[in-house]
Amino acid sequence: MDAAAATEYVESRAMTLSPEEFELLCESVLSESLPSARFSVTAFRQDGGIDIDGRIRNSLLDVSLGVQAKQYGSSNTVGSPEIQRFQGALADTGCDTGTVITASSFTTPAVESAERAGIHLVNGSELFDSMIDLRVGVRRQSTRFEPDEEFWSLFGEPGEAGVIPSKRVPLANSFETLDTVLSAIGDTRGEKDDIVESAGVSPRHADLYAIAGWVLGFVHQEWPDEESHRQRRWSLTRSGARYVAYRAAGLDDEAEILLLDGIRNAEIIERLVNSLSKERSFGHGVLVDFIASESELSRSSAKRRGSSVGVWLARLPEVSVENGREKRYVWNGN
Repeated sequence: MDAAAATEYVESRAMTLSPEEFELLCESVLSESLPSARFSVTAFRQDGGIDIDGRIRNSLLDVSLGVQAKQYGSSNTVGSPEIQRFQGALADTGCDTGTVITASSFTTPAVESAERAGIHLVNGSELFDSMIDLRVGVRRQSTRFEPDEEFWSLFGEPGEAGVIPSKRVPLANSFETLDTVLSAIGDTRGEKDDIVESAGVSPRHADLYAIAGWVLGFVHQEWPDEESHRQRRWSLTRSGARYVAYRAAGLDDEAEILLLDGIRNAEIIERLVNSLSKERSFGHGVLVDFIASESELSRSSAKRRGSSVGVWLARLPEVSVENGREKRYVWNGN
């Protein structure tokens, strides 16, 4: 397809995303356009507030940037009152500058308000043209473009039916290390080298715990694994940003609620809980067999991951562990 068709394609795909996914898409485009900057979705959504935090820092600049992303349809324009509320949010958060990105367009009064406030505006045409220029959501083949279905598949929840992909079975048994890696993703651009340096973990653990955050719904993977010309990059979802913010503030009860929700929603844990609630208890060997039968993993691989899956399962308050000749998991729920 030509550039015009490619632009229509990315627009149609962007408009099928959820509002939070649209923010993550905008974060990906911003990160790709400014390789030296750090962008991340904010922990909490507030009307008129900041959706994406940005920091541009080098030897010459240190600028904080607030971004608001509005997934409006073409008939729903952004008006002056929204720009004024955003200006107030920038002042409240101490941002040096701000940008409003919309999938639609801006009214003339909105443009005038933004010019007076020094706020940059990006309309739908500019956003989707930038995606084509940066190859976000499409691939370039000579003078033509083709859809990047792998990129778009990174958005949305996985289906519940069928065999669980091996990547969705965690191999990460330390929640302390998970917290450290999640904080590193939030504080950096989220590439492996950033995580290793910031969190003080090995490259292998940087990958495993970022993937664990992804399984929990705390992390978004920005590029497909096979994108050899781009480094794999992770960013926090809004749930992940909230979780990190709660931990940093010492609000452990609130953080634990989010963590338990993430664990329960992990496919392998959800299926194990369903089985355990019926059986009332089973041994660790049964858990390993269950992983092997429900996932793409061989039994030897399932055995290696069984320890991590068991730790996640035992974190749930409705599950207890009895240690004996063989560890047993006991259902204490209703």
